[in-house]
Formats: sequence, C-alpha cells, structure tokens
Amino acid sequence: MLDTISDLAREKSSDKRRELLGRVADMFFDGAEHHSQHEALIFRDIVLKMLDDVDMDGRAEFSQRVAPQETLPADVARQLAQDDVTVAGPMLQHSPVLTDEDFVAFSQTLSQQHLESIAQRETLSGTVTDALIENGTREVWHKVTQNHGAEITPKGFDSLVENASGDQNLQASLSARPDITEAAAKALLPLLPPEGKRRLAKLFATNSEAACELVDLAQKRVVAEKFTGRKGRIETKMLIADVKEGKADFSEVLIQLTDANRGPDVILLLAAIADMDEAVVSNAFYQANEDPIAILCKSLDTSVEAYTKLIGMRSEKLKLPLSAAGRSIVHYKDLDISSSRRAMRFVQMRNNLG
Repeated sequence: MLDTISDLAREKSSDKRRELLGRVADMFFDGAEHHSQHEALIFRDIVLKMLDDVDMDGRAEFSQRVAPQETLPADVARQLAQDDVTVAGPMLQHSPVLTDEDFVAFSQTLSQQHLESIAQRETLSGTVTDALIENGTREVWHKVTQNHGAEITPKGFDSLVENASGDQNLQASLSARPDITEAAAKALLPLLPPEGKRRLAKLFATNSEAACELVDLAQKRVVAEKFTGRKGRIETKMLIADVKEGKADFSEVLIQLTDANRGPDVILLLAAIADMDEAVVSNAFYQANEDPIAILCKSLDTSVEAYTKLIGMRSEKLKLPLSAAGRSIVHYKDLDISSSRRAMRFVQMRNNLG
C-alpha cells in the first residue's frame, strides 16, 4: 500500500487531486486494521498535504466520506473539523475520533454554525454541553436542548432556564427534557404557558408530591415576582431621587443595583441621571459594541469600580468572554470625560430634535 500511495501523491494535476484524494482514502480504509502505524502516519501526512490542494467541494466530499471512520488519523479529523462549516459539519457531527477536549477547544474558537453541528451529535457529554451553552448563541442552545442524547448538567440546566424568558423554543425544549432537574423545573415553570406547565408536570408524574409542589410554586412565584418587580421599581426611583438631591452617590447606587443583578433598574438609573429615554439606554447596554455604554457612563463620571461591576453584569447577560470585559474596562479608563460629555450632549440634542 505504501508504495502505491507514494506514487499517487506525486500526481501534480490539480484536476485530478480531488479524485486522487478519494483513491488514497479507499486504499487506506480497505483493510485499515492491518496497516502498520508507520503506514497510518504516511497516510496522515499525505492527506494533510493534499487537502491544501483540493477545493472546498472536494474537501466537503472527502469529509462526508471519512467522518464515520474510526481509523481516521486524529490530525486529519481536527483539520477538517476546523475548515469551513460545509467541510467541517460531517466531521463535527459524526466523527468518533474527535474527543471531548477537542470539542471544548472548538467551542471557544469556531463559529456558531460549527457549534450547532457539534450540538447535533448522537451523544454529548456534560463537559461538552457545558462548553456549548457557555460559548454558544440561542441557536446552539436550541440544538442542545432538543438533542436528548446530549447530557445536560445541573449547571447547564440552570444557565438555560436563566435565559429562557421570552424564548418559547427554548422553553418548549426544556419542558420536554425527561432529565431536567427539579430545581430547574421549578425555575422554568412560571415562564411556561398552560400546556407547557402540564407537560413539565408529567415528567414528575411518578413523584406526585414534586408535581404538586411545582404547580403550587408556579402560582406563588408569579404573584411574588409581580410584587417584587413593582416594589423594586419604586425603590429604584427613590434611590434616583436621592442621587439627584445629592443624598446618595451615583456610583455607589449603581454598584448596589449591579450586585443585585437588577438589569432593568440599572437601565432606569442610567436613563434618569443622563436624562435619556430608557429605550435608548437599553439599546446601548445590550448591543455588542461597548462604546455607547462606556461613553454614557464616563459622561456621568461613573467610578471604575461601578463600571467594572456594570460591564461584568452586561458580559454575563450577553454571554461575552471575560477577555471582552477586561478590554472594555481598559478602554473605559482611557476615555476622556470632556469628550464623552460632548458626545452625550450631541446624542441628547439629536433625540430632542427627533
């Protein structure tokens, strides 16, 4: 086999590279269990070299062909898995060669489409789903929760439920998971429509006490959350009045609200002190670009400690990496307060004219 593959590898015609790659694969996988380790290394080196000379369609065809092979060299599998998603998809979804360590690393570096392919594997460990939930977007979360061959850890369930508000697809997928933890179910139940509540309660049918507790908790929690939200809003408005009257320090109040993870109240505070519409501040807070919220906070002379707390809460809500928060804080320290105030006066003038 080695001599034949070596002869084929000398073929330089670009038109024949795609066909040649398939022939090399046929030769290797036909009786691969009998090949020596040296022959396997030769195959790996030849394929890695040839992949650079094959167009995307050819690489995609090759990936589809070799993805299920248990004898595929790991280096080849990893290279294909990090290619364009057209090429990588079959490898990420089906390869038995790739490890949990590979998937965790991929979740931190590859595109969301790549992560969606990983999420559709027949089975996934809790280690991998934790990484996908941490680094993925809603589309990835949907794929993970819809995949009943994917193990979801209690930490993963807690994170998914925390982000399920307003996401009917995620709510439906979670409420259909037979492995959902009781704690996650209790947190999820108030978010669900009546049919979702009934479906979730059925999962605990063998434990009637837990099912009844879930339904009772849902009713109590809806009432409590409405009261808490109303009470919190009033409390925040009182704090805002104290700041405006000089009875409370703005940065200290901001720290108090961010420590309590009260995002809507943080936006209310910023909008009131900056004399801006809440919708404008909310848009600045939740968009990927941190410049608007940084300039707004600098114009209000927000302390670095308070901004650090705020940007930490924002990063958690937007699922941004810690490195992004660190860069934002460095950028904030470098901002000029006079320039920031001029920028905010322009924004306010434009909004008033609008």
